[in-house]
Amino acid sequence: MSCILNTGIALGCKDSLGGIKEAYIASFSSTAGYTYDVDDVIDGITGTNNFYTFAQRNEQGEFVQTGNHSIENGTNYWEQVVNLIFTKNDSSLRNTLKLLAQSTLSIIVKDQNNNYFLIGEENGADLSASTLSAGKAYGDLNGSTVSFIGKESAPAREISQSAFDSLPLT
Repeated sequence: MSCILNTGIALGCKDSLGGIKEAYIASFSSTAGYTYDVDDVIDGITGTNNFYTFAQRNEQGEFVQTGNHSIENGTNYWEQVVNLIFTKNDSSLRNTLKLLAQSTLSIIVKDQNNNYFLIGEENGADLSASTLSAGKAYGDLNGSTVSFIGKESAPAREISQSAFDSLPLT
């Protein structure tokens, strides 16, 4: 297969924000189906489980994906990482974290620019680390920091608003 570069990247406007507003998490479904528009944006989704909303405070949650490329082996994959912070330790948080740790997940992040991205489209994502802390000083975090990792053959795809609106949200 020939891989021919046929476009460049223009300098974008300075009108975007960093961080994520919310994450939506569901149990991974290998039977989920996706359709894509001409720009490779997901414009249709079927066969998913219910997604649950995990809200984030400003400048706490993040989504980072790192391309890993082996020149010697001719391989490429992207590691997709979602870091979330939840405040106030309680039994509900504890029980939810326990379930997240036991499951393979599909995660959608909504960034501060109101764009949606699907993490773990083909392989799912897993909880890779979690820390619960009571803090030390009065202003310290009393809550949990969690990290999810997915590894995919391509960067996370954007999801159209109409496709997102069709999802079962709880």
